[in-house]
Amino acid sequence: MKRKFSTKDLLQTFLVFFKLGIFSIGGGTTMLTLLQDELVERKHWLDNDELMEMTAISESTPGPIAINLATYLGYKRCGFLGALLATLGVVITPFVLMFCISLFLEKILTAQAVQYAFMGIKVGVVFLLIKVSYTLIKATKKDLFVILTLLIVTIAMVLFTVFSVNFSAIYFILLGALIGLLIYGVIPRRKGGNK
Repeated sequence: MKRKFSTKDLLQTFLVFFKLGIFSIGGGTTMLTLLQDELVERKHWLDNDELMEMTAISESTPGPIAINLATYLGYKRCGFLGALLATLGVVITPFVLMFCISLFLEKILTAQAVQYAFMGIKVGVVFLLIKVSYTLIKATKKDLFVILTLLIVTIAMVLFTVFSVNFSAIYFILLGALIGLLIYGVIPRRKGGNK
């Protein structure tokens, strides 16, 4: 049975993602803090576990995470039209801004005030990334697998950074998926089969 949604639902979906698109400086990952505040805390459209699952899926699929999240959430809330409007909402402001900036790029990049502003924005983005990490870690179910994976990935990332090893984040995602399949899929089935 199809879920019914109103014009108000569609408009609200567009406006929420339009607002998120305006303030998602630093890319889709920093947008997770805004998504958590807006969609989990204020709107209650989803819970932290759903946000974590959507983030994992969005990171694993082609395309920018912000667009993937918007499309998925828009579809979940209001079907195809919701997906379309959420995606438009999240990309329209960055697209217009980038288009305008590209027209005057040289002048903008050499302006002293813009350079100072970008220095401040970088600090803000670092803060958002730390807040996202903290929020996601706090919301994650704590078990041996999660703690070990988090420790292994963190240590590996630090070591790869220190020793300048070029290792794509995609491999961390694939490694996590493989470990998850083994621990939650293959090993429990074998134990069940041995009974």
